This record gives sequence, structure tokens and C-alpha cells, in this order.
Amino acid sequence: MPREAIDNAGTQNLGDILAQLPALSANATVRGNSDSFGDDGGLNFANLRNLGASRTLTLIDGKRHVGGDAGNAAVDLNAVPAALVDHVEVITGGASAVYGSDAVSGVVNIILKDDYEGGEMTAQYGGAESGAGKAWSVNGVFGKNFLDGRANLTATLFYDHSDQVLASDIKAIKNWGTILNPDDTGPNDGVPNRFIVPNVLTDFLDENGVIFDAGTFEIISAFTRDGRPVPQQPRLGDNSFAFGQFADCETCASLDDYVVLVPKTDRYGANVRGRFDITDNVTAYVDAKYVRSEIKDFFQPSFTFGDYLIEPDNAFITPEIATVVAGRDITFGRFNEDIGVRTNDITRETYRAVAGLKGKFETGLADFDWDLSYNYGETQNTFKGSGNTIPGNYAAAIDAVRAPDGSIQCRVNVPSAQYLGYVAPTGMTNETCVPFNVFGRQNTAAAIDYVSHDSTRTHTITQEVVSGLFNFDTSKFFNLPGGPLAFAGGFEYRKETSENINDAFVKSGLSETAPQPDAYGEFDVTEGFLEFNAPLLADMPFAYRLSIDGAYRYADYSTVGGAEAWKVGGVYAPVRDVTFRGTYSRAVRAPNITEAFLPATAGFFSVTDPCDVTNINQDPNRVANCAAAGVPVGFNSNTNASIDGTSSGNPNLNAEEAKSWTAGVVLQPRWMPGFSFTADYYDIRIDDAIASIGAQSIINNCYDANGGLDAGYCSLFTRGADGNINFVETTYINAAALETTGWDFQVAYTKNLEELALDHPTMFGGIKGRLSASLTANHLTKLNFFEFQDRPDQVNINKGEIGAPEWAFQSRVNYTNGPLTLAWEARFQDEVARFDVTPKAGINPEENTYPAYVRAQFYHDFTVRYAIENVPYARGLEVFGGVKNAFNNTLPYGLSGNGTSSIYDLYGRQFFGGIRARF
Repeated sequence: MPREAIDNAGTQNLGDILAQLPALSANATVRGNSDSFGDDGGLNFANLRNLGASRTLTLIDGKRHVGGDAGNAAVDLNAVPAALVDHVEVITGGASAVYGSDAVSGVVNIILKDDYEGGEMTAQYGGAESGAGKAWSVNGVFGKNFLDGRANLTATLFYDHSDQVLASDIKAIKNWGTILNPDDTGPNDGVPNRFIVPNVLTDFLDENGVIFDAGTFEIISAFTRDGRPVPQQPRLGDNSFAFGQFADCETCASLDDYVVLVPKTDRYGANVRGRFDITDNVTAYVDAKYVRSEIKDFFQPSFTFGDYLIEPDNAFITPEIATVVAGRDITFGRFNEDIGVRTNDITRETYRAVAGLKGKFETGLADFDWDLSYNYGETQNTFKGSGNTIPGNYAAAIDAVRAPDGSIQCRVNVPSAQYLGYVAPTGMTNETCVPFNVFGRQNTAAAIDYVSHDSTRTHTITQEVVSGLFNFDTSKFFNLPGGPLAFAGGFEYRKETSENINDAFVKSGLSETAPQPDAYGEFDVTEGFLEFNAPLLADMPFAYRLSIDGAYRYADYSTVGGAEAWKVGGVYAPVRDVTFRGTYSRAVRAPNITEAFLPATAGFFSVTDPCDVTNINQDPNRVANCAAAGVPVGFNSNTNASIDGTSSGNPNLNAEEAKSWTAGVVLQPRWMPGFSFTADYYDIRIDDAIASIGAQSIINNCYDANGGLDAGYCSLFTRGADGNINFVETTYINAAALETTGWDFQVAYTKNLEELALDHPTMFGGIKGRLSASLTANHLTKLNFFEFQDRPDQVNINKGEIGAPEWAFQSRVNYTNGPLTLAWEARFQDEVARFDVTPKAGINPEENTYPAYVRAQFYHDFTVRYAIENVPYARGLEVFGGVKNAFNNTLPYGLSGNGTSSIYDLYGRQFFGGIRARF
């Protein structure tokens, strides 16, 4: 990816820019990682081939970079701002043998600006036509040569900002969901099971509270802000037990009000690069940077859903409420918005320094180039949270009574109000209880402080790398018919550490967040590699070029022991115009620190119950297996909100192994100078793939197993007394396999238009300038995930689902004439299914939801640049502006906007503009 593509992107979000390449996925970008209820807020990873960010090795100038998240070696692209980047190389096929572990799917090599002479300052502003997604940036690059060019110092400074974007800010997302089709009679009846509709909300939860019968779960009343009971609005259609469609419902909760798709982010930092030629053959270099990102993230408020009974003598029950209740046992649902959303203010700081010597020396046998370097990187993440409740305090505070003096107090503090058998709530702090009113939003600051707490967690990730590289050829003593043999090799020692220190109060067990232990892990690896290229033939009839190449790498991990990676390849060009190429390789990836060492850590999971009456017919095995598990026929589950659970590592993991091969052709016809066409087929299969089996997959596979319940997966989650799923445990396993195949295509053409004018003066007379065009496309033919080692016949097919289109392409056309540059970029994503495309006996998945498919998406971006010379106090000035998604192709309705659907443009038409001055 050239620098001009970054300049024309209209954003400083490098992850979003790279994710537009057809070979990369967008599901690990900031949007892809959003609303995760964890530590992923604001993280921005590269994900090649949709095989996972942990299998994509991101390098800076060919060298390792410290990871951005505890326990994960994936590089946060926010720590590499676009202002610093010169260009980006994407390398696939055999990359693990050359670059090391983590390069299973390939390498993203980011080349930074270097050896700069002069100065450059850029300011840019942009946002959507709707007003959402505003962002701005300023940056400067300054460089100077010293000592007659023997030394150079280049410094880059930058600041950029992006506004927060909520799901409720996007029209196509806000409150869109599905409802049951009343005309549906069952599977394969030709009638859709569900429709996508607007205004899907929950009538069992509201910021002002909703009360319902504790026995029947019949809704009794909603409330106004000042605590007056009002009838709850009727549904127009049912989504599930707790959700439905409404014409209008101010007393229902919208989850999209609390989904942060893009967190407010401020980012700034500096990068300094230096070079000094000690002698003609030895150069010292240094690359040092500091990057700080401040991210404002949050999740939905703490909530309660039928967890507590309201006692009949509750002091906040007014006569009006008592009339509505009519003596029934009641419970309530409430988003505790008066406490506040659960914030997760994140500060991410990255320090990195690389120092080394490189040079060359000559011997009688060969001339050697060499590079010896030390690389230290550190990431410090601080998470400051608020809005979390203390369940013991909350239980005591909502149990409010009238004291003998007429004041409202907590029952726990009024002995005379404590009925026979009363037991104070467990898990209370030593503070004096302050009553909390669940009707409306009328609580004092003291009441809110009593039931909630703040927290602070920290991550520290470090990386140390010592590496040595060399290369030489045999031109001085041995040559094949095609030229000399070329060799390269080296060694690398790397140590990675990760520390996750959790909040002391949370670890005490008193918070609603389950106790999270501190986590620490480390590993080191020593690697050696050697690669060669042998040009067998050259400039001969039917053998313009014939060469073979290979690479071998051995790694000794402190965790999994020895691991080998290798590749072999060849290039054959019978004539200068046509070249055939291919590689076959074996790659390895050892488990990262999280996968191997993460202690059981609490979190939240959003799941649906496969045994719910609305879901039970989606798999032919569910009816029998749900019945065998004791789930009653016609069960209505309220498990479609976030539930508690834990995630943990697995110290018994093995290294995963990938085998891949590629084969392709390159056409560069002499009769068409400036034109090239490439087509490459790739086939990657990963055995013993390390994967965290998701909460939903665990639950589904308990009930979808052939021949009865799968005890192994059923044991990883529990149901409460009411039958609803209330806890799930996830971990990492060596899955059976992950495989993908497809084609990469690239077409490029560059032409000086004056040549056309000379060759065809009648048609093109007077035309000037330079035209360049390119198209990069991916045709996905297979993307399969075999989740379970003991069930290799159960395949999860992903090709053709959201986030994995069969066809995707990106094209660019640039026209330059003197000071004027015009650019047009087009992006295409094929039609994809909203349903699971994996075939299931007796089930027609297209009936699951209407519409069943997301239509193909085509986006067009235009940029104009104009350079002005002879500007006072500057060498030149460039003004630029552009429009992205010029034809306002809006996000398809009913998508989440994050995860796999982050592949789609979020905002509609967007504008940007800026100015660049050169000194």
C-alpha cells in the first residue's frame, strides 16, 4: 500500500485503512473490537485471511513490535499512527519460515518515514454528512542531514482525535432487530421465521424500572422518572421473552443507547529516527517512539432482572404503587442509569526503542551485508472504571423501611423492622447503608455512592528482542547459469512478558464483577533461520528465468519446546512477459501468554438459549437433547442479555501447525508497457489451531450434538432455578482444523498521457498528465473452522457469511497533471448471508430471517489535491479534500455495526479536507 493511498483515505486510523485491502478482515479493528465488555476497547489489529489477529505478524521496518493487549502478541495499530508511515507491505505464503512465529497467515510490514530532509506539517479535519464520526489530526515531520550527509535525524510529532459514535447514532442500527413471524409454521415451510424490523426494545428493563409478578413474570407496571406507575406499552411483535417490537415506548430500554461502536479517542506521540555512518561500511541507527492513546469507552449500566424481591413494606411503595401491585409478590427489572454507565476509561502508552549497527564487509569469497540490533518495547494500559455496583450494598439499600422516627432507612439498620428469620445480605461493606429507590430516578448522590464503586486495573506488556541478520551471494566463486546463489540468515532471541494487575476491591469479591485474579505470564524463544535463492537459468530460450528458493527456521520456546518452519518455492518465466510462481510451506505458532496462562477471569457474555421455543427448531438434534436436559417444552428463556462467565488459559496447549501452498502467474507484456496482471491461488490449513470456543458455541454444541447431549460442553455452563442460563466457562483448546482457500488478483497500469497524444494525435491531441490505475481483488473459495478435536466431521462454514464475502475488491485510479491530482477509489463487498450457511439436515437456514441476505455493497471515494509553489516561508503548500462513500451507500439495516459487520461503511457520505505545508 503506497503512501498516497494513506493520504487519500481521509482518516488517521491505520487499522481501517489496511482493512480495506481485500486480503484483510475488518473484524479486529476498533469497530470490530467494540462492545466487548473487556479490555479490547480502542484496540486496532491487522487480520489477514480472516484467520485471526494472533496469526498475523505485524512488523515495523521488518522488526518486531510489542503487543498492545495483555497476553497477546498482536500489535495495536493505534501505536503506529498513519502520520509516521511511508508505505505498507503485505506478505503471504511461507512468511513464518522467514519472519517467525505468528506469521501463519502472513506479515504486515509497516515501513516508516526515514532519512528525511526538510519539514512537513499537515492538518486534516473530516466527518460524516450526518454529523457523526468527526475526526481531526495535526502532524509534522522534520529531518536534517549532518556531517556532509553522514548523519540524519528525523522526528515526527502527531496528535489526532476521533469522536465517540454510539449504535443509537446510526439510523440503520438504532433499535433494529428481529421479531417472530406469526405465519411461520415450522422449518421448511417456505415462510421466514423472523423479520427484521425497527423499534425492538425490552419492556422488562427500563432506566426508571419495571415491576413484574415474581411468580408469573407478568409485567405489572412501568414508571415515570419521578416514580409514578404507568402502564407498560403493548408489543407489536415478539423477539423473545424479554424483547419485542413497539410502536413507541418511552418506558422500554434500548440497548443501542449503550453500545459504543467508536470510542472517543485522543492520541498523540513522537517518533525519532537517527542514522550515523561511522565508517563507509558501518552505520549506527536508532528508532525511538512514545505513543499515548486516551480512550473513553463504556458499557450498558449495571442492571437487575428479577434478581430481588420487593418487600410489601418497602418505604418507597407509594399508595399509587400499592394499588397497582394489589398484594402480589413483585420483582423488578431496571437499568441503573442513575448510577451511571459502566465506564472503562483507558490509557494506552507504548514505548519502543530499537538500536543497532548495520554494514557490509568484503572477503575473498563473498561480500556480506549484516545487521545487529536490540529492540525493547513496553505497553502500559490503565483501565479506570466506574458505575459498577456492590451487590451486597445494593440488596441492603433497596430493602428500605420506615424507621420508628418516620425516616426511611435500610432494614438492616432498623432492628424493629427485621421480621422473623431475617438475614442481612452478604457481601456488604463497612459503610452505613443508605436507602436506594428503584422506582423512577430519584436517588441521592449518597445512595448512589453507597451501592457503587470505582476501580483501576493495569496491564504491562514488555518485549525484548536481540537479532542478527546477514546476506551474501556466491558471485565471487560460484555461479549457476542464471547467476550466483544468494543466502540470508540470522538469529533472534525474544522475551515476552505480560502482567495484568486487577483492582483490589474487585479481587475482594464484593463487586458485581466476579473476582478477577492477577495474571502474569512470560516466555522466551531462541530462533535461527536460513534462506536461499538459486537462479538456475536465465536469458535462455523458453527459460527467461528459472529459480528455486527455500527457507528454514528452528525455534526453541520455553513453553512448547522446539518448533520448525520451512518453505520451498520456485519461479519460472518461459519468456519475459509471463512468470509462473509457487510456494509450499509449513508454519508454526506457539500459544501466546493469554492462551497458555490466563487464570480464570470473570467477564460478560451475550448469548441466546438454543432451547428457547423460538430457537429450538434451528437444529434437528435440539428438541430431543433439550428434553433430555430437562428443559420443558415451550420454554421461554430470558437468556438473551449478557450473563456472567469466566475465560481461562490452557497450559497444556500445543503449538498449532499450518501448511500452505500458493501458485500464481504474473503477466507483464512488452507490447503494453506499464501494465501488469497477477493471479495467485492460496490454500492454508491449520491443524491443532488454538481457539477460544465462544460461549454461544459451547451452549449450542451441548444441544446440537448427534446421539445425545455432549457432556463435555454441557458441563461448561449452568442454569439457575428459573431454568435460564446464568453462567458459562470458556477456555482455549487445540481445535481440529481451520482452513481457507481462494484467489488473489491484481491489475495495475501506468501511462504518461503525452505518449498517447504523440501516438494518436487526432484522438488524444493536447492531453497531458500521468494516469495510474490498479485493482486488487480476492475470491474466497473456502473458509472452514472445525471447532472440536473430537468432532472433526462438524464443520463451521464461514464463506459467504457477513465478514467473509466470496468476492471483494478495491480499485484506485489516480490522475496527475502538474499541481493537480485527482483520485478515485472504489470498494466492493459481495452479497452475504445473514444466517449460518453451514448445511444442517432438515433445516433451511434461509428461512431463519427475512431478508436472508445483505446485498452487495459498492463504495466510491474521491480526492482532489492541488500543490501551490512559491509560498512565503515554505517550499510548497498542498490543499486537499475529498468525499468518502460519495453516493451515500448506507449501512444495511439490522446489522450490529461491529464484529464481522465492521466490514461495512458506518456513516454514509463523509467529507474531509486539509492542508500540508513543506519547508
